[in-house]
Amino acid sequence: MSYVYRSCELEMDHEAYVTFLLRHDAELNLPYSFAMKLGFLSSPLFLGKAMLVFHEESYDLAGAAGFVYGTGPRDYEDRDVCQVEVVIVRREYRRPTLFVEGLRALVAEMKAGNPDVRQVQFWTSPAHAGLERLFAKLAALPGATRSVVNDRAFYTVPFRELEAYAGRLRAG
Repeated sequence: MSYVYRSCELEMDHEAYVTFLLRHDAELNLPYSFAMKLGFLSSPLFLGKAMLVFHEESYDLAGAAGFVYGTGPRDYEDRDVCQVEVVIVRREYRRPTLFVEGLRALVAEMKAGNPDVRQVQFWTSPAHAGLERLFAKLAALPGATRSVVNDRAFYTVPFRELEAYAGRLRAG
């Protein structure tokens, strides 16, 4: 399967991004109020970048991702930090090829939007064993960390290490 990765630049992309995430809200496993979730989901449209993933043949929307430059506690002035707010792929499209290509596209978008990014960070639910195995590979990269705060796993990865890792992966 081949995929098309498109940065959300147009109003119709913004609408497709938000609609897709709201439609798949339950799969995101975000333990927050709806208003707080909406803030996380939409913040990439204003403070970073959002991306849509389409299945190339059918042009069916297969997934979405979004990140922000900076962190809320520092009023988004620490733009050398890129925080991934959301990544979701519909179950029927989850394949190693999509993971590898998607990671490369995400890293490229991060760098294009701010070449000075030094760190990538994200939060997850540590209860999902499949994701924990995947994230353990990222946590094993040089300089990466994993900690648990209030029942959420928090990962930090040096951008250069994530970029190198994405470049080494095979598309399967």
